[in-house]
Amino acid sequence: MEIHVAHGKAPAEWDDLVRRDEAATFFHTSTWNALLEETGAGFHPVWLLLDAGGTLAAGLPAAIRERSGVRVLSSMPHGTFGGPVVSPGAPDGAAASLLDTFRKTAREARTGAAHLVDFAGRVGDRLEGFETAEGTAQVLALDRDYEELWSGFKPSARNKIRKAQKAGVTVRRADSEADFLTYCDMLAECERKWGAVSEFSEEFFRALSGVDRGLVHVWLAEHEGEIIAGDLNFVTNGTVFNWGNVSRESAKRLAPNNLLHAAAIEDGLREGHSVYNLGSSAGIPGVEAFKESFGTTRVAYREYRSEKPWYRAARALATGRRGGRS
Repeated sequence: MEIHVAHGKAPAEWDDLVRRDEAATFFHTSTWNALLEETGAGFHPVWLLLDAGGTLAAGLPAAIRERSGVRVLSSMPHGTFGGPVVSPGAPDGAAASLLDTFRKTAREARTGAAHLVDFAGRVGDRLEGFETAEGTAQVLALDRDYEELWSGFKPSARNKIRKAQKAGVTVRRADSEADFLTYCDMLAECERKWGAVSEFSEEFFRALSGVDRGLVHVWLAEHEGEIIAGDLNFVTNGTVFNWGNVSRESAKRLAPNNLLHAAAIEDGLREGHSVYNLGSSAGIPGVEAFKESFGTTRVAYREYRSEKPWYRAARALATGRRGGRS
């Protein structure tokens, strides 16, 4: 089974393959890879492709980031879900062949590290040469009417939603570039508080505002004419993927974040989607409890990481130097 490796722009039939695979996510789409490449994040798209009978039957999207001659290979970057995309008619062993090519690419001399996140469960218990870590995403099945879902929310969530409504907080969908940039500003404010360095610039959110609004939903909470919180969701194949729920520090007393999730869940039902995926909680108990308050179920997935010894040593040295200056 032969795999063709392509670089740059996605093949014309790529997104059709994504649509044919019910397990594929927004982060498999050409849109996500183009956003990473075109908005200053320093990523170069790579496509591992398998044709069958003249049709693209399976593939694996990845991105390479190169700094100082050292490459990091990811499917997909920033902890988002990646791994093989497989059409119903793909040959047996298609996913295994794609993964073998991914491993070979990871072994190339200039590639210091590689990373793959598999939510669809197509990799298995181990990927040769990679360390495996277990993760869980918190997922809500949109298989009942909203009143039934509401009754499954924990009292803490329902009380905070009512609190926000009583305080006069309202929710709307973003409809302009300015709205997306306001969300960007709130995200940056939160990241400064968390001590994180943002990977996502204003340029990224300007580009995001131009993406099909059926794929990208930004919800904004307003109070007394001011935007105080936001929620970013990506939608593909019937699943709403929650990517970022943020708020102004001064607005947390109004509990807008709970109201934002409630609005997105209700909208997901109205639009006929089947799943609301709140993603992982990164092991943070407070975040975990917040997501559980919406009646979610934990769904396991795996991450696979590989670092060459020289890359690990260089990264440890760089981290130590930064720590010494702080």
